[in-house]
Amino acid sequence: MNRVVILTLDGDLDSGIRVTLAWGTTDKSAEGKIMSWLAPNPEIYQLYTDWQQGYRNLEYFYRKPRLTPKGVYISSVKSCEQLVDELRNNINQWLNSRSHGFDQIRNQLTTELSRHRDTRVLIQTDNPQLQRLPWHLWDVWENNHDSVEFSLIPLEYQPTPETKLRNRVRLLAILGNSDGIDIETDRNYWQQVSSLDSSSCFLVEPTREELDQKLWENDGWDILFFAGHSYSECNDETGRIYINQEDSIIINELIPALKQAIKNGLKLAIFNSCDGLGLANALARLQMPQAIIMKEPVPDEVAQTFLRFFLEEFSQGKSLQKAVKIAQKRLHYLENRLDRKLPYATWLPVIYQHPKAQPWRWPVSGSLVKLLIKLALGTVAIVSIYGIYKIGTEPNKLGDKISSGEEILDTTSAPRFKQRSVKLLAKCQEPFRNYLGIWRQETRKKVRNCFWTKAHYKTAVELLKQSWQQNGADPETLIYLNNALLEAEGKNYYTIAVTIPIIDTPNQSEKDANGAQEIMRGIAQAQTEVNLGLFEVDNELIQQFPGKDFLNRKGINNRIGLRVVIADDANRDKEAKARASLLVKQSSILGVIGHWTSETTLAAVDTYQNGKLALIAPYAMTTELTTNPRNFLFRTVPTNEDETDSLVDHLLKIGQRQVAVFYTPQSSFSSYGWQKFKQKFETKGGRIIKVREYNLSKSNFNANKALKEVRKYKETALVLFPDAQITDAFKNSIELIKTNNGRNLIVGGWNLYSPHTLSIRDLKLLEKVVLFVPWHPQSSPNQKFTQDTDKLWHGPVNPTTAMTYDATRTLIKALEMSNKPTRKGIQKTLASDGFSADGATGAIEFESNGDRKNPPGELVHIVPCPKSFFGLAFVPLEYSSCDQKH
Repeated sequence: MNRVVILTLDGDLDSGIRVTLAWGTTDKSAEGKIMSWLAPNPEIYQLYTDWQQGYRNLEYFYRKPRLTPKGVYISSVKSCEQLVDELRNNINQWLNSRSHGFDQIRNQLTTELSRHRDTRVLIQTDNPQLQRLPWHLWDVWENNHDSVEFSLIPLEYQPTPETKLRNRVRLLAILGNSDGIDIETDRNYWQQVSSLDSSSCFLVEPTREELDQKLWENDGWDILFFAGHSYSECNDETGRIYINQEDSIIINELIPALKQAIKNGLKLAIFNSCDGLGLANALARLQMPQAIIMKEPVPDEVAQTFLRFFLEEFSQGKSLQKAVKIAQKRLHYLENRLDRKLPYATWLPVIYQHPKAQPWRWPVSGSLVKLLIKLALGTVAIVSIYGIYKIGTEPNKLGDKISSGEEILDTTSAPRFKQRSVKLLAKCQEPFRNYLGIWRQETRKKVRNCFWTKAHYKTAVELLKQSWQQNGADPETLIYLNNALLEAEGKNYYTIAVTIPIIDTPNQSEKDANGAQEIMRGIAQAQTEVNLGLFEVDNELIQQFPGKDFLNRKGINNRIGLRVVIADDANRDKEAKARASLLVKQSSILGVIGHWTSETTLAAVDTYQNGKLALIAPYAMTTELTTNPRNFLFRTVPTNEDETDSLVDHLLKIGQRQVAVFYTPQSSFSSYGWQKFKQKFETKGGRIIKVREYNLSKSNFNANKALKEVRKYKETALVLFPDAQITDAFKNSIELIKTNNGRNLIVGGWNLYSPHTLSIRDLKLLEKVVLFVPWHPQSSPNQKFTQDTDKLWHGPVNPTTAMTYDATRTLIKALEMSNKPTRKGIQKTLASDGFSADGATGAIEFESNGDRKNPPGELVHIVPCPKSFFGLAFVPLEYSSCDQKH
């Protein structure tokens, strides 16, 4: 008769815990149940955190013993021992308390243990702090510790699939990234198990697709073994594994495949791994019947020794719980040997199981004990992941031009409050391995402030709010403020990225960040709408938060926030491709918005395609992008074919049938625009005169010479298609407008819709300029967006901001439509027939090639506007005033 007690802990260390003790046999309902309360005890987890830091200090040494300074090692061990003594005292004082009648629970537990020697103890909680506590230090187990079998079980669960029977065991062994660790030994231990089915498979550094396909195999796998690197993420809610030299994935990305594998016979997951609690919690939500994890970083020798002893016992008929207990006890010699002790080895292995999982064992048949092993009541899955410990989202490196708040990318705006906040955020972005081997109060303080109290994030929130209030509405500040807010409150979030162009000026003495700021305004506004929706209006951290009193506040499915990573590609093709490669490697990123120009988008798009990461293009208009469709590319902006159609129709409508075209031949955007314009204009009876001085990108472009050629012909309009500031074409276009002196009609593309154009300041020079734009605030179909931008950014925004907002709302909608979003899932959602998102420009839907259905667009001209900075403003062509309402 197998006895079991279940200790259910509902609550947390900060506010107190409701405790229920139930006892009985494993095959029947509980014989009895009593309830009580445990008082709050935040100090206990702080002690555990301090011990954890000390232990992880040791991890540095026992991984690389040749680098070990002996004195520091001994000092760290002694520090850990002192903390364990404090932990033991605190735990026993807390759990032996008589308050709230908790002594009844202790007395009943003592009685049960004294009557039944081999009792299984199930600790039931979903709180990661309680899951990590060393419950074996409670003296209630003192007389029975060698025989008591501990397991963790979740509070919430659903039924598990029925057990499948198999004649022989099928093994799928995944040997992933092995940098710095020995996984060949693990493979040898498995190959010594002679009863494995001949169809068993070892995959060495597989791709994501190969792993996914193997998990989906109809025959199913009894054992899944993974050796590689891993760490927990998102407050121990999930975990990340490294399957090859470049790719890492979180368990959530394998949900469909793992569910199918469980249905096909996968019954037990063993994480013989570094920091495996997040991995186990993720699998528990998939109803994995049983798991074995290592709660903290594990040295190779401990992991391999545990695996060897476990397989010895398990393959000879011991129950899973008994096999783990014996293997755990046999680790004692590693803790106590004279040379190179490996302290706390016995603390690491923990069973994590489904509350309704059937107990089972691997049966042994007669004299064929070591040759024939048949599966009796269930199937086995063993996932062994050795790894280097990391915390949270893998940080960006300083200086890589990618930031979620740890460095300022837009150095044209770097006020002191923003600088101070970024320094704090940078501390919390450092890889945790940087702290290992350093036993200092400063290190402990940093861990506390970043990961437990979140003090650095909370301070950063206040500093960034001050920066916003005192130094203007800076969009980079608002993005970092949103990211810090999510971390400060421990909110769940999804991550997307945006690329921006911070451009070197010709003398490289300063930067042009106008385009970057326009882009960031759009994504920051949408991000703020999402994240404010996660908080009550009286929450202290969101007081005086930008947009709090007027933005539409709604979290993703009312519970998930949005984190934004910014990447600066400097508007250069090579840089764009490099940033794309880095973004693809960050598997937490579920979608990217960018790049600013058609050229940089073309340079980077295949990197996203190969990385299976959706790219939303809000600015790149060249039709070359979708000539060969890429299923991970979606465009929210009109194409240059839409642009030229509008310009041609306008010219013909006003009777202008003769033009001269100026463009950049080497630019895809510019040259495709020219080709589409020529094709349509000439088809409809228009005439294009040829001028030798047509190339706007020439450094020695001569506007006077160009106009002299044009004016040989009467009634000729100028058509300008400059590139997006990758050459001198934009500057030369402005010079051409000035030199024209208001004589000839000028039509052009969206990229001339710029403060630089208005800075000419002379209406006479600009009154004959007509431009195509995808959106204008005065005629916006979403006037709430226009009103919100006026309030948030202290004035109207331009089409770039609106198109970025559209792209962000598109990704937000896709995230809302996915229960557990993955990169592939986002792509499928965006490509689905019924997909539709609402943005600044109206409904956003996509054609089969990724182009936008019914793309927005209109023509604008320039009118006097005394309230604007330059005294001029772009307005819709049918409007005569900058004050005219929609």
